[in-house]
Amino acid sequence: MDAGLKESAERSNLRSAVRKSRPQVRLPLLQRIRRGATFLGAFFVVSVVGYRWLTGCTWLDAIYFFVISVSTVGYGETSSARPEVQIFTIGVIVFGVVGVGYLVALIIQSMIEGQIEHALGVRRMEHKIEHLKRHAIVCGYGRLGQTITKELRRRNKAFVVVDKDPDIVAAALEEGMLAMLGDATEEETLLQAGIREAETMVIALQSDADNVFLTLTARNLVPKLRIIARGEQVATEKKLHQAGADQVVLPAVIGGRRMAALVTRPNAAEMLENFTNHEKIDVDLEELRIPDSSPLVGKTVRETGSRQQHNLMIIGIRRAEGSMVFNPAPDDRFEVDDTLVVMGRVDDVHTFQRMHRLDCDNPHIG
Repeated sequence: MDAGLKESAERSNLRSAVRKSRPQVRLPLLQRIRRGATFLGAFFVVSVVGYRWLTGCTWLDAIYFFVISVSTVGYGETSSARPEVQIFTIGVIVFGVVGVGYLVALIIQSMIEGQIEHALGVRRMEHKIEHLKRHAIVCGYGRLGQTITKELRRRNKAFVVVDKDPDIVAAALEEGMLAMLGDATEEETLLQAGIREAETMVIALQSDADNVFLTLTARNLVPKLRIIARGEQVATEKKLHQAGADQVVLPAVIGGRRMAALVTRPNAAEMLENFTNHEKIDVDLEELRIPDSSPLVGKTVRETGSRQQHNLMIIGIRRAEGSMVFNPAPDDRFEVDDTLVVMGRVDDVHTFQRMHRLDCDNPHIG
């Protein structure tokens, strides 16, 4: 409950920040509109005072003269006004028509520009999404969603953000992300986000019920899609798996275990935190797949010399049939389509991957 309140407050603050920053985009045009309105107001005062002073009429008559002059309605085929009044009226008509036309044109321009820019922006975004392949779809751009997208951007993983809050979507767009406004639980929204070409969907909505429903919807649309879903309640984990989620993440449970580890095994917990936080140490985890053309096929862990030659640790092997080997033995052999989980500096991983012709989804590598 507290986490939900905190996330709602953060989203509210984000919306406020976006609203404060948006007027700057239209500032030059708004300034011109204000100047046009100021000119028209000043011109109205000068014209009304001028008519009253020249003709000695009432204030109402002076306003009447101004309106029919600026509107070009006119007084008839001939005028009985004195020459000086006629000259003044000519000036009122010329400057009045120009002033009103200028102000109206600016207002229309602002409306048309906004609609055109919005339409072009939406079309450009749709065009980019249509050409995405093997991308991720992040449903929900709250605290968790922002953390996820930050890491995806660091890893150069293509993704699309989907959220139904227009201010939140605007904030994502201003960050340079591909973002869509819509209800992620609707099939049409998921199709527009390119779910049929997506590789992974991350479901991080605030409601467990919405997460379960979205998982079921996405699984029915794309049976082979990898779905990673968030759950707030422990009881929701089973429901998410039944709905079709491949992995379920319970932030409260993970946070509790991490805090307990800091109490019981502080050094081990700190080391694990460093491994998962690239900002603290220059070490990263990477996955490398072994194609049939790699010289690693048939070799043992010992024969790779990963630790001695490349300063890497092979901490796991995902076999082609799906089983995972943790801390493989020196005599374990590599097979085609095995995926190595290695830990080391990015440059060392790059060298290892290039030397053994391994596949890697991370554009930073290879």
